[in-house]
Amino acid sequence: MLAPLEQPVHTVSPWSEAFAPLLEEEPACILVDARRDGLGGLQTAHHLRDHERARHIPLLVLVGSTLAGADLLRDKGLGTVDCLLEPLHEELLRAKVGMFIELHRRERAMRAALARAELAEAAAHESERVLSTLLGNLPGMAYRCHNAPGFPLSYASPKALELTGYSAEDFTSHRVHWVDLLHPDDVQEVWAHIQAALHSREPFTLTYRIRTRSGEERWVWERGVAIYGPEGEFLMLEGFVTDITVHHQAEQERERLLTQTRLEHSRLEAILQQLPCAVHIVEAHSGKTVAVNARTEQLLGHPMIEVRSIKDFVRYRAIHPDGRRYAAEEYPLTKVLLTGKAQPEEELLYERPDGSVRLFLISAGPIWNGQGKLQAAVASCIDITELKRTERHQAFLASVSETLASSLNYEDTLAHVVQRAVPTLGDGCSLDILEPDGTLRRLAVSHVDPARAELAWEVARRYLKGLNAPCGPGAVIRTGQPELITDFSEKLRTGHAIDAEQLKLVRNLGVTSTLTVPLRARGRTLGALTFYYCRNSAHYSQEDQVLAKDLAHRAALAVDNARLYREAQLAVQLRDEFLSVASHELKTPLTPLHLKLTALMRELPRCCEGDTRSQGLQRHVEVAKRQVKKMSMLINALLDVSRLSQGKLKLELEDTDLGEMLDEVAAWFAPEAVRVGSVLQVETLTRVTGKWDRLRLEQVVTNLISNAIRYGAGRPIHARVTVEGDVARLVVRDQGIGIPPEAQERIFQKFERAVSERHSGGLGLGLYITRGIVEAMSGSIRVESRVGEGSTFTVDLPLSSPPPDARR
Repeated sequence: MLAPLEQPVHTVSPWSEAFAPLLEEEPACILVDARRDGLGGLQTAHHLRDHERARHIPLLVLVGSTLAGADLLRDKGLGTVDCLLEPLHEELLRAKVGMFIELHRRERAMRAALARAELAEAAAHESERVLSTLLGNLPGMAYRCHNAPGFPLSYASPKALELTGYSAEDFTSHRVHWVDLLHPDDVQEVWAHIQAALHSREPFTLTYRIRTRSGEERWVWERGVAIYGPEGEFLMLEGFVTDITVHHQAEQERERLLTQTRLEHSRLEAILQQLPCAVHIVEAHSGKTVAVNARTEQLLGHPMIEVRSIKDFVRYRAIHPDGRRYAAEEYPLTKVLLTGKAQPEEELLYERPDGSVRLFLISAGPIWNGQGKLQAAVASCIDITELKRTERHQAFLASVSETLASSLNYEDTLAHVVQRAVPTLGDGCSLDILEPDGTLRRLAVSHVDPARAELAWEVARRYLKGLNAPCGPGAVIRTGQPELITDFSEKLRTGHAIDAEQLKLVRNLGVTSTLTVPLRARGRTLGALTFYYCRNSAHYSQEDQVLAKDLAHRAALAVDNARLYREAQLAVQLRDEFLSVASHELKTPLTPLHLKLTALMRELPRCCEGDTRSQGLQRHVEVAKRQVKKMSMLINALLDVSRLSQGKLKLELEDTDLGEMLDEVAAWFAPEAVRVGSVLQVETLTRVTGKWDRLRLEQVVTNLISNAIRYGAGRPIHARVTVEGDVARLVVRDQGIGIPPEAQERIFQKFERAVSERHSGGLGLGLYITRGIVEAMSGSIRVESRVGEGSTFTVDLPLSSPPPDARR
């Protein structure tokens, strides 16, 4: 009967555990057939109602034809059940079952819908929870607002409080508008940017400033987008705002540091380019150039070489003194890269592409990063070619000056200079001197090849005649100007040769370049120095001319000084001869004059006795005698000077007691010391005897005592004689005006004084003669003095006999 319903039907009889699997399938209804076994059907109904899975499944009980069966089911507490009485109608049964099936289908659909609704609600709650969690943990505020002035918010996440100091409710209740927080300078820009984004229907990103509830200024970053309705109409703005103050400050600091770094880099680059030395910085390990200044390429004479590895350094052009090229690992920079150690300064020869060889002074060092790893290497380099050349030239000139100063025989010294000039200034050198008659004389020749030196002498003997030559030494001496021929070509040889023989000699000499400079001193040209190369690879330059002129100037001064010295010697000799003759002639009338004055002093008391004028006359005579004595002393001093200058001071050596001599001289000067207010104190030993000239020794003691009285300023004067080993020592000390340090050596020279002539008498010869006498007796004299504290003169004389040459 149920087949037309096209639903599966399961039959179980009687009640058993076999119902359990069927109940798991949730049947639409259960038919209990109780028509024949009413009690069994009732028990089955009770079992079904007690079963958890069947309690809610509709029961359709088929009972007998009496109504009492159905009432019995209800009375047994089975609840509401549906019953069908016999006779059964198929349509009614199918209708009842079909209704249960439909109800079952709807119930299942409703339960599925409820399950889906519950799942959707749970998902919504989970999404809300996740969103709330995300919004609560995001470092910023999510919002939804209207595109209206003030940007009124309809939603703000809880983080609004942390960001702004205002709660979300403050914004959504419109007690506070977002625009109220914007910095005044940023309002217009923010509005314009958002409107432009809405117009283009694109998201917008903003960075601007806000002021929080506490007044703190913060930088915020905002990202937003417009929300549109189904019809494309604008609804809301949604977005996110976060605090980027720390990031902004860090970015500002980064920009500041970057700007500072760029400035420092520019400054360092400017300094690098302005450095007078070459600077080359390379990358660690690879050797690739990181930085280089323009001076580097100028020194190298070529562009920087592209380096990809250390091996590429071999393409540079450094050479050893023997001409071998540097290996890559021999360069200072590569040594630093390979070892990490700084390389001290070293001299390096570098061959430029033009063939010239320069001498560099180079050093290199490592550059480490913050982790202590090698980051780069740097080398600095200067060109010391000219410096070294100058040093050699200066050393050469100093050596030449020493040679020139070693003797006043200028011909010999100049010949040595010519020898020294080769090969420093050329392969050959010759010196020609201008004679008083206007002719030239070749004084010296030097050449690296002795055979060519002889050719130079031969050229001079035959063709060095006068000053009328168009070139060469004669022309240079005539004009006083140097002559530089960089390339002495065959054409020049032919043009300058007087005849074929001279041309042959010059060709054999092989001169390729010449430099001739005049010897000038005090406006006069004394001669000429000629330097020349005899090889095509060498030529003279302006720098060589400067050195040659300096050498010639020094040589000219030496020649001039030697001539002046000879003239001075002659003049001194003539002066000494004149002084000797004049002194003898002056002494001749002084002796009888002194005798006459002595006789006059004896006669005056007798002749003018009782005459009141006799005392006045006697005083005049005494003055005259003193002046004659002074004149005699001056004349003797001049004679002594003449003798000392000519080496003709004669000594008469005899046993002489120095202490006794001091006592005698002190006794003579005692009245003079008293007159000026000084006390003369003398200390002597019992006997200090030596082989000395008595009269000359007396002259020495007299000069020292008289000077002490003259410059002692009226203070005590001490004189003593002692013995120190094999030396007799005389010390005379005063406490007078003293002698300045710069004058203590000068006072022993002729005509010199420690004070001006106005404050002292005499010719300034006393100490000069004193030293000459002392040294003639193989002794010595020295002075120790401080201005205002006096002077101490010490004379040391040997107690043994002086050598024979002292008796001159």
